[in-house]
Amino acid sequence: MELLVDTVKTLNSAALSAPVRRETRVALDSFFRTFGFTSEADLAQLTGWVLSVPGGHMAEPQAALALARSRMEAWLLQVLGHQNAGETLLSRGRAAFVLSESAQHGAALLHTEPSALPQPIAAALRAAMPVPAPKAVPSVMPEQQLVLNPLAGLLRRWWRAETADASIEGA
Repeated sequence: MELLVDTVKTLNSAALSAPVRRETRVALDSFFRTFGFTSEADLAQLTGWVLSVPGGHMAEPQAALALARSRMEAWLLQVLGHQNAGETLLSRGRAAFVLSESAQHGAALLHTEPSALPQPIAAALRAAMPVPAPKAVPSVMPEQQLVLNPLAGLLRRWWRAETADASIEGA
């Protein structure tokens, strides 16, 4: 008995999308390199992840970076918890991502729903999350008191006069 097998070819989303502008790709690559991603395949997947919105492939570099920041912040917020929300989430999340070496798991890590992340990876990200520095608060420096000891100054001058030999000979 002979089995008839028909092959099915599937198209990946990268083949269906229009080419991305070169400047946009360079900007997104440099953004994701700061998270530790280095392979060309990962960077291409991450670009597709960010620009998967309708018309995203035509995005200007600044708009694409803003979209990448918002997607990463949303992902980090779900992984690290809402207690870490704030202005510094992206920079602290980037530090946690780099310190925990999460980029070694590839771009598929960011495609994974945060609730479906393997527990060791999520725990490593949370453990590597830096503590936020307190905001700088303007304050007045207290006035410092300068106390001179006239006796010590007199002894110092007398000692220097004794040890210094600044005579000029043979002129």
